[in-house]
Amino acid sequence: MGDSDKVVVITGATRGIGKNTALYFAERGYTVVGTGRNEQLLNELDQQLRELSPRSHCLHLDVQQRSSVQKAIGQIRNIVNNVDVWINNAGAFAAIGPTWEVDPEVWINDVSTNLFGVFHCVQGAVPLMLEQGAGRIINVVGGGTTREFKYGNGYGTSKTAIARFTENLNAELQDTGVMAFALDPGLNDTDMTKYQRETEAGQTYFPRITQAFAEHRDAPAHLAPTLAYLVGEGKLDAYQGRIVSIHEDADKLQEKANELQNEDYFKLRMKKIENIGRR
Repeated sequence: MGDSDKVVVITGATRGIGKNTALYFAERGYTVVGTGRNEQLLNELDQQLRELSPRSHCLHLDVQQRSSVQKAIGQIRNIVNNVDVWINNAGAFAAIGPTWEVDPEVWINDVSTNLFGVFHCVQGAVPLMLEQGAGRIINVVGGGTTREFKYGNGYGTSKTAIARFTENLNAELQDTGVMAFALDPGLNDTDMTKYQRETEAGQTYFPRITQAFAEHRDAPAHLAPTLAYLVGEGKLDAYQGRIVSIHEDADKLQEKANELQNEDYFKLRMKKIENIGRR
């Protein structure tokens, strides 16, 4: 396909879901700015992206470091005229096991990457989008966001926090033209899930994940990029501030978007027992 004036920035773009998403957008004419920390992988991705979308670029960005994010924002301003979509995909999940036994530094690194990384990027991306008067931010959530996730407490807790962060952020951005979405990509075959399947800790505490792959219950690689693309194209704007998931049929999500009136759908809520304690 030919070039487009549309631009997407993707963090954690050199592997897994991030890379699949970067290539998916590039194939559909977006100029893609892929970011990550590994220079070799960035160079490889840069070449792949340019073959699909010649104006695409790859930049070094460490989401945990505010200075790195701000430097990348400056580079992005020089490279492209606008940013239509910003996808916060970079994540970490290495602390596996009972909460009281995991290495505290590893646990804190998971939370810092997943939650503070999104915060730093939002602080960089939102002012840019407000200047434009439009933009869509997609924050990738994951396992443990809406349900119990034992032995992955750091990851699950930080991803749950991102879902609430997204809802709050979107409310703050109301009527600005900038929107925020949370995206649940499902169980994908990535380096992260390989770690869960192949390490001793993963095999001990997450046998269900190995079983899910053995039974081919993992998500096809195209589903998360497809959903991100639909959000980026404005097809799912009714779901702003909410969690869109690959577990929902994308076509049905689009069909039902205009009928979405219950403000609690696809949000974190505590279900109450009606009339409890009343006489």
